[in-house]
Amino acid sequence: MTTKRKASSKRPPKGPALDFKGMLQFVETDPQMPEKRDAGQRRKDFDEIYREFEPTRAAEQASRCSQCGVPFCQVHCPLQNNIPDWLMLTAAGRLEEAYALSSATNNMPEICGRICPQDRLCEGNCVIEQSGHGAVTIGSVEKYITDTAWEMGWVQPIAPVRARIVGRHHRRRSGRHGRGRGTASQGLSGACLRPL
Repeated sequence: MTTKRKASSKRPPKGPALDFKGMLQFVETDPQMPEKRDAGQRRKDFDEIYREFEPTRAAEQASRCSQCGVPFCQVHCPLQNNIPDWLMLTAAGRLEEAYALSSATNNMPEICGRICPQDRLCEGNCVIEQSGHGAVTIGSVEKYITDTAWEMGWVQPIAPVRARIVGRHHRRRSGRHGRGRGTASQGLSGACLRPL
């Protein structure tokens, strides 16, 4: 049974694509995180520490990516996310495609954009960071992409697969189990795809 996606009545932001200057903007554009909320406000609620990116700001930060030949951000990501490509799509304003690419290797991009230690993994190994220009704000851009995807209705549930049911019977007969390894996000993402 296939589920059809409901068309969203909202339209994705069009701003970034109109003034897309291409990639490699790290020389002209400084790294910038979303605005941090005041500590007094944060004490009163459980909302996020950082405010959301504006569409043009997210595209501007994504355009800082150098699209290097060996993407160390992707190499050091435990999920091997295709970071340079979804940064390029975000910079071009193609957010639905960016989300599809981001979620192709990551079952929970909305979680990873918030809790993954990007400063030690992808952002910490960014070639631009190593050259002294400051890392691309990968985590904030990923959070922006997935928040937009939820808002626009692009997020679809993972459909159950018959192989998961067959896998359960195989495990009973063989006694084999899959074991989770790696970081928490990698283990949880892998667990979503394992047979029950």
